[in-house]
Amino acid sequence: MLHHSRESESSAPLFFRNGNPITDPEERYANNPHAAYLDGCSIIVNHADFHHQIIANLCNNLQETFPHVYANCYLSPPDSHAVNAHADDRDVLVVQVLGSKKWKVYKEVPIRGPFENEQVGKNGLDVPQSVFDGGLCFDNKELTLTKGDVLYLPRGYVHEASTHTPYDNDASQTASEVTEPSFHITLAIATHDWCPAKLITDAITKTLYRNPAFRNALPIGPCSEYGGSQIEPLDLLKMKIDDAMSEIKKNVTAEVLYENLNNKYMTHNSRASEFRRNIASRKRPREEDKCVGYDAASQLTLDSVVRASSAEERGSVVLEEGRLRGLTVREETMDSLMTIVGMMKQTPSLKIKVRDLLHKAGFSNPMICDFSLLSLARCCVEFGAFAVVKKE
Repeated sequence: MLHHSRESESSAPLFFRNGNPITDPEERYANNPHAAYLDGCSIIVNHADFHHQIIANLCNNLQETFPHVYANCYLSPPDSHAVNAHADDRDVLVVQVLGSKKWKVYKEVPIRGPFENEQVGKNGLDVPQSVFDGGLCFDNKELTLTKGDVLYLPRGYVHEASTHTPYDNDASQTASEVTEPSFHITLAIATHDWCPAKLITDAITKTLYRNPAFRNALPIGPCSEYGGSQIEPLDLLKMKIDDAMSEIKKNVTAEVLYENLNNKYMTHNSRASEFRRNIASRKRPREEDKCVGYDAASQLTLDSVVRASSAEERGSVVLEEGRLRGLTVREETMDSLMTIVGMMKQTPSLKIKVRDLLHKAGFSNPMICDFSLLSLARCCVEFGAFAVVKKE
């Protein structure tokens, strides 16, 4: 799914590090989610139902109950959080798929049923301090979701989530006791889009826009060119309101709203169905015989066997102009991961499964998870530092 979304122009993955969006993902990570993950970023794939068939099927099944459903996915590394506290303009179901995540859901709802421009915590609209002071839902406690749990978040409730866990450098702590990565799917039900205020407002706007009489500028104002009207400004406005109300009563009916609502459902679902149906056909063909480079990296799993690449193999990987052959790695894992890279370079004959890289290096690091190892291997294969050992 990550490689598929990376190749998408319309829904490329987004990168956030502890609440801050990465605004230059191409320059910093070449839009590579695995490189971003190694640097401590959370990966967000919007419309994941356009990139993964199981998620697409889930959304299709839910649409037998709800008018329209789409999915966003969040992958957060150990000891991190993707976005800061915020509210959404939709109802969502959070499905925890891997690992665990801690959630704070605040009791006070600052704006009931917010629309897109009213989502606090987004687009410069601050969350009021009273929300944080008002306590948490669930008996005023932080909620931990583990694999298989589902959380319903109504539209407008302020929430924040993280994989942060206190770490006291106790060598006896295991990775799962200290911190772990998290992967969850957010199933979005865009209730703001089919509420009465939205539906009626859209119908009224359409009715008035298509009538030329309501497009003309009002002859009211201090400028001389507006001075020709013989009607008092307030009387003129009352006439326009009366005319508008007459048009609205005639054209904005229950039957019209019902038709508009169904057309909206049909438009959303038809577009989504097309993308979900053609997931496989939109995948870029891979060159199966490659052992280094992008195509080889995209097929790596934890059970793939890797080795140090030869000079000839490294030379065969052509990077885009200006792109560096290297990684930016978060401080907590840098020494461990660079030790692995050094081990591979110093032992050219070593052939090892990706999942065994950390153990083979002879140490443990509770901040390094299986996906960290997979990300390291995929980046190194893509750059040409590692090569994939082909099965005989």
